[in-house]
Amino acid sequence: MSKLAIHRVGNKSRNEGIMASKALLPLDSEYLADELKSFFLHHFKKEEFYRFSHPTDLTQNSLYQVCLSLFEQGSDDELFYEKSVELLQYLYDKSEHSRIASGELYICYFSEILIEDELVDGIGIFKVETQNKFLKIKLSDAGNWVLHFDEGTQMDAIDKGCLVLNTYSNEGFKILSVDIKSGEARYWLDDFLMLDAFHDEQYLTKTYMNLCKQFSKNHFETEEKQEQVSFLNKTIEYFNSNESFDIAGFTDEIFEDIPEKKERFQEYKTEFQEKVGLLPEEERFFISAPTVKKTERSFKRIIQLDNQIEIKFQNNRAQDEGLVEKGYDEEKGLSYYKIYYTKEF
Repeated sequence: MSKLAIHRVGNKSRNEGIMASKALLPLDSEYLADELKSFFLHHFKKEEFYRFSHPTDLTQNSLYQVCLSLFEQGSDDELFYEKSVELLQYLYDKSEHSRIASGELYICYFSEILIEDELVDGIGIFKVETQNKFLKIKLSDAGNWVLHFDEGTQMDAIDKGCLVLNTYSNEGFKILSVDIKSGEARYWLDDFLMLDAFHDEQYLTKTYMNLCKQFSKNHFETEEKQEQVSFLNKTIEYFNSNESFDIAGFTDEIFEDIPEKKERFQEYKTEFQEKVGLLPEEERFFISAPTVKKTERSFKRIIQLDNQIEIKFQNNRAQDEGLVEKGYDEEKGLSYYKIYYTKEF
């Protein structure tokens, strides 16, 4: 971390104003720089990336333009300070929601961040809204213990933050973001930063798996529970057994046994792509194996019966080998499932 500006930002609807520092904070202590670096960066644990966006044109995004100029002239302290004050004013202008708290704004410049086997520079923008009281004890000149309270920021207390990485600049950069109070007001992501998802292999893997999950919920009837579970299992098996995704090959393989659903899936896929902003060229991509592992946990591959019994299918083996039969008992007037197995565990 080579540069750090600290400012105070209030709530505009309450006319709390801003307080800009007069200069960058000196980072002449290696211990201080290391502790601050850990304080700022340890919050970014997710592998979900974002990018700057704008409804009309990316160049109209103010933060994108600021980061672009800072990455081009990263060694200029005066420019960094000026741009940090510009970001302070811009954040204040966006802090009009009544529930937005005042706080300290930290703007940092980092060098040599390792991301995807590449060393890049980064710009960190952080806001701390939470202050905590601390009990401090010290000895007086007379040798007596004296108690007093102090107020400060805990080392894990960042409320909002983003890390802009100097890569994919033409696409809005690659960005990590954290917002622990996102439910209160989405001004940080939507109004201030104006971020949307970065369409990398993690995002595309998760999005297309969720497309299939939503299709299974909306386009399988109650009496088609086995087919629905089979469809979900085939989807997971495809993503687990292939290195890359191709929508045409996927559709042919998954709907081989239920061709009547194929056309409906293609229509649903088109609607889904338009809704989330997927491009035609994004129908082919490398599959992210870690993302598959995480996303498949949300797939509900269970047939739940009205007598509180659940039948869970880990894969399609039982159905493919005819080990599960569905029928109707006319004498009892009830539907049933018959399950064949070798042994119990």
